[in-house]
Amino acid sequence: MHFFYSSVRFRLALRSGLLLAPAGAALAQAPVITTATPMANALAATRTGPVTVSFSQPLTAASAGALQVFSNQRGGRRTAAAPATVSGSTLNFAPTAYPFMPGETVQYTVTTAAAGLGGALGRARVGQFTVAGGTGTGIFSLGSAPTVGGFANGGAMGDVDGDGDLDLLVATQSTTVSVRLNDGRGHFAGNTEVAVLTGTSLLLGDVDGDGDLDMVNSSPYRISVHLNDGAGVFSDSRQIPLVSSSSAANDAALGDVDGDGDLDLLFTRPGGPTNIAVRLNDGTGTFSGTREVEAGSAHSILLGDVDGDGDLDVLATGAANTVIIRLNDGSGNFTGTQQVATGTAYHITAGDVDGDGDLDLLAPNLSLNTVSVRLNDGNGNFSGTQEVSVGPHPVSVAAIDVDGDGDLDLATTNGLGSSTLSVRINNGSGLFSGSQDIAVGNFADQVFAGDADGDGDLDLVTNNSPGRSVSIMLNGSTALATARGYSSTGVSLWPNPSHGSSMLSGLAPHAPVQVLDPLGRVLLAITSEADGTARLVLPEKLSAGLYLVCGGGQVRRLVVE
Repeated sequence: MHFFYSSVRFRLALRSGLLLAPAGAALAQAPVITTATPMANALAATRTGPVTVSFSQPLTAASAGALQVFSNQRGGRRTAAAPATVSGSTLNFAPTAYPFMPGETVQYTVTTAAAGLGGALGRARVGQFTVAGGTGTGIFSLGSAPTVGGFANGGAMGDVDGDGDLDLLVATQSTTVSVRLNDGRGHFAGNTEVAVLTGTSLLLGDVDGDGDLDMVNSSPYRISVHLNDGAGVFSDSRQIPLVSSSSAANDAALGDVDGDGDLDLLFTRPGGPTNIAVRLNDGTGTFSGTREVEAGSAHSILLGDVDGDGDLDVLATGAANTVIIRLNDGSGNFTGTQQVATGTAYHITAGDVDGDGDLDLLAPNLSLNTVSVRLNDGNGNFSGTQEVSVGPHPVSVAAIDVDGDGDLDLATTNGLGSSTLSVRINNGSGLFSGSQDIAVGNFADQVFAGDADGDGDLDLVTNNSPGRSVSIMLNGSTALATARGYSSTGVSLWPNPSHGSSMLSGLAPHAPVQVLDPLGRVLLAITSEADGTARLVLPEKLSAGLYLVCGGGQVRRLVVE
């Protein structure tokens, strides 16, 4: 009878899954991740805060190499110079050498090299978070306007020469990438041109894992990878051919899609049913493979974990006014058929705009002069109908915290001749408002962000095509007079107070000049004459009060009576 009851208990335990191993063998189970800080898709992470991953059991000392942390603005693979450390059941990387950059997106991977007494982590985890955007006001004025070597296409900012400030790289239609180095105050100079094929987009990322930012350039018929020597000199060009001579690479994205701790490359090739190419990195910046993703006619592409399972999925603009979503199985294999209805979009971005911990979708609607906002339910399903009014014919969109309140605002370039930059402010719940529209260069194309002048907030940059220039829009107009690089001499404004018109002198020939109200709205946008003077004819019936005049990289307060 005792044997009978013991056998019954044994069978019930097996059926219920309770009898998995002898009591003393519990430690033999592989470790699992219990928490990660910052959380995936977190907003406003502190610049000096650590990346910490906790496990269900103590880790081996060799597990330190399992945590890899990537910046796309300074230092590349941050764990190259300062590897993560192991303390009991925790992996930790602290940016002690220098903080993360304001507003940047930091990617991290926990590879299966993390191991405890019971074996290795069963599945890698890849995540990203956004660093706090600083204390900007979200009111912009025109800073410098560096020239580049040809009609400007894609661009990016990153510290390519290792001196701690963000430099400017712009792909041009003149078979070069222009590299313009920052003096730390938002002034960009130099004449370095890196030979490429005609550039359509540009990425910065540490593809060889040596702790600096390399360059990936998309051009018709191939992708080129140029490795950085750490001082901003790019060489060792590696060509990644497309499938056929009739293909063309429109856009590309970098991210660890297979969870092995390096940055892989995905790019779009319009035409054909399988037009997103996946090329895996061997850790040295050499990309290979033949994986293709069915995506219709994709154009713009980005990577992000939209379904919250710890790997990077694909989002791409598609045909018929849709955005295509393809989910990753964790190994870089993408499947699915979801298409999200938006307007006519050539560019997209993603970010947690409603603060619920997942990635939402923003797509400029070229025909309706809006940005389509589609909210994520946390499982990668997007819905909603919000359309945010912006300037005419928006082309590119960025989701960044311009006013330093911990949520993601939006900015768009409005092309096809309007030459404006629209900024709309988030209320923290994913609802956008405002009317700030800023004059920039002709046919403004792409918009991207970074702390150009080193004052701790997010500035905006636009490529002006077909112009040979880039517009740097500096954040925090009310504080610019005391920011680094702005002196109180050189530019004169009179009469002040004004009764309808004033003069500005001491400018460069044909320099842009703006008059802004206290809310940052542009009231007047002109250029100076050949002699460096500008006549400011103020709008009729302008209310008395304090206004800002921005020109020549300086700001003057104008009193209107």
